[in-house]
Amino acid sequence: MDWFPRRHAVVLARSSPGRLAYLEKTGIIVPQRVGDSPRTEVLYSWEQILEIRAISRLRQHLSFQTIRKILQYFDDHGVGRTLRDKHLVINHHGVSWVQPGTAVAPQVVHLVGHGCSFMGQFVLTPVETNASELGWASEAASPAAPKVVDIEHFRQKVRPR
Repeated sequence: MDWFPRRHAVVLARSSPGRLAYLEKTGIIVPQRVGDSPRTEVLYSWEQILEIRAISRLRQHLSFQTIRKILQYFDDHGVGRTLRDKHLVINHHGVSWVQPGTAVAPQVVHLVGHGCSFMGQFVLTPVETNASELGWASEAASPAAPKVVDIEHFRQKVRPR
């Protein structure tokens, strides 16, 4: 596993030293410490860097208190205290988690509603797989429509010829 010193983690996570210190102080991201004082080196794993980036993206829409509640919900329900590997949807109703379904359709769990309520409420809503059925078929139809990225098309564009 690769480990990165704090100065590199700041750049890779697109964060700040203060933000990393706060995440460590609150126990959300706890880096590894190597060496003796005063030359103790603080190291972050790649997974921790990805987690910091996920938190930073969520922080654009949610408070740290709400993010901590979501992490605690995941921890309490044994699904892993991480955000980087979860599909979270933020809209005007709050934050929902789309769990991959083992049956026909995925499950949607409403994590946080307006005012930080409704932790863990199941929402029985079918999730469509076809973007055109969701009204995302054309960006011209709605300027605020989310962009759908075709990963395979992207990979073909960046492969050396």
